[in-house]
Amino acid sequence: MKIKPLFVILISIVFVVSFAHAANEPEDSLILYMSFDTIDGKSTIDHSKYENHGEMMGNPKHVAGKFGKALKFNGVSEFVEIPHHESLTVDQDVTVMAWIHTERHTGPDEAQWQGILAKGNNPRSYSLWTEKNSKCLHFSVGPPQGGGSVCKGEVKLNEWQHVVAQVNDGTHRYWINGQKVGEIVNKPNPPGLEDISPVVIGTAGGGNIRYFLGMIDEVRIWNRALSEEEINKQMEKGHFEIFAVDPKLKLATIWGNLKAQQR
Repeated sequence: MKIKPLFVILISIVFVVSFAHAANEPEDSLILYMSFDTIDGKSTIDHSKYENHGEMMGNPKHVAGKFGKALKFNGVSEFVEIPHHESLTVDQDVTVMAWIHTERHTGPDEAQWQGILAKGNNPRSYSLWTEKNSKCLHFSVGPPQGGGSVCKGEVKLNEWQHVVAQVNDGTHRYWINGQKVGEIVNKPNPPGLEDISPVVIGTAGGGNIRYFLGMIDEVRIWNRALSEEEINKQMEKGHFEIFAVDPKLKLATIWGNLKAQQR
């Protein structure tokens, strides 16, 4: 009788598919994840559970990135806009990160700041920039005056750099390529629901003087402060590594075993 092995394998299929689905679910605190691997017309896909999909403004190029695909921005008019949603607001801690490949530290016409990503300008939930004078990162949260800080490292040009900024109970922290490059205390908290602005990638608040020139990949935002260990793990993972358990692959393996036993 082959009924018993068949029954066991069918139960295994149900278990594995259920487990794989659970393992593929992004965590609640990941509020935005743009891998840029998948573009649907002018839409960019958010892989977080909140599905805060974006729209490309202008015509950024879909190019080979650090992991899979990235977007390349012309530095004068192109960006991605994600409509405001309550899930994108933060009122205490936040961590933002991306892989960037920038051709400059400044905005257009030698402006002091070049926007990587941002939500809001006055007030600001989170705004990450490269900065002209320091050649490093500038992170701003809360009011435009007094809410910003600058890191102590250097963002290198024309090569992929993993950049991270966070605010944790009023302390700003920065990492470049997994190395901590700044900690600044006594900073304001994010504004929470007061900020109803969209999220933008490839620019920041302030009009036409802060567009990004270069490529951006793997944008991720959490509404909590990630540990350094978590940051380093995230740095090494693209979309397919983060959601590595594929139910279809598991099913194919089990079904192959089932057919082998029936021969």
